[in-house]
Amino acid sequence: MTVVRTDNWIAESQGDPWKVCQYLTQYFPTASALEIHDHLTMYGMYFSSEQGKELGKLLNANHTWEISAKELERLRSDWNGPSVPVFIFPSDSDNKQLIDEFNGKSGLSYGDKLFLFISPLNTETEIKALLTHEYNHVCRLNKFLKREKEYTLLDTIILEGLAEMAVEERFGKISTSIWTSLYSEQQLAKLWKDYVYPNRNHLKESDTHEEVLYGLGDYPHMAGYCVGYYLVQNFLKDTELHAGDLLELPSTRIAKLS
Repeated sequence: MTVVRTDNWIAESQGDPWKVCQYLTQYFPTASALEIHDHLTMYGMYFSSEQGKELGKLLNANHTWEISAKELERLRSDWNGPSVPVFIFPSDSDNKQLIDEFNGKSGLSYGDKLFLFISPLNTETEIKALLTHEYNHVCRLNKFLKREKEYTLLDTIILEGLAEMAVEERFGKISTSIWTSLYSEQQLAKLWKDYVYPNRNHLKESDTHEEVLYGLGDYPHMAGYCVGYYLVQNFLKDTELHAGDLLELPSTRIAKLS
């Protein structure tokens, strides 16, 4: 497992994101560099060569790659996690929603790799918290024996709840995402009963899965994420367990449905 020195890719490519994504084609065998960049920008990667050159240098000055490498070793040891490549890129500094809701940082995880999109304004703790969240996903995807394409809404919200609880355990509530504090416990219980539970079996590729997860259309904002965190909290309450202890546990059990 390694944190790939993508800062070298950015420098060699003069920040050009399409050239940078050429390096990633070996990790996405069926996709072109353009397709990879189109996909990654949906999750927060920078858009332009100007952004790449400027922000890449700032991230380097902040020792972003070194901080991430050390934290990754700690996480892998704590969770007995898999060895996967970690790719770090500047986040899109023009994305207002990303800045307002996530302080300019985001991530993307697969069972065999993960991406961090980081702003030069992010602190060392924020970088570590983001990596904690995303690497927890990687561990869950590898330890919970269910193919990701078969994930239901319940599986996805538990995945998110575990990852954010891991952040809280390591760095405190102050380091968790804004969405963890959107609703009261009473409101979360109602969201679970009225919106999430009835749709819990919708598969990942369905429209309903995405609508409930993110709170699109008539669904409350970030409903699925918030309920997932709530369910994990409830499961861990009055136990000696931690989020890392639940990585292999079925989602139905964590949600206390079986």
